[in-house]
Amino acid sequence: THAIKHFLLAFATLGVPKRVKTDNGPTYKSQQLKKFLSEWGIEHTTGIASNPTEQSIVERTHQT
Repeated sequence: THAIKHFLLAFATLGVPKRVKTDNGPTYKSQQLKKFLSEWGIEHTTGIASNPTEQSIVERTHQT
């Protein structure tokens, strides 16, 4: 998936994180991504749906 490709690019640039937090988009809830992150030993958490305050950094970047 595109998300996995982007994660790999980020890992190559920034290193492998211990955990990532995403929104609840379908891409981030897929079994394929869950398996990928698990194989890398990365804990994955998601934000509260419809709560832009919790996702403030991302929302500010997107200007939503």
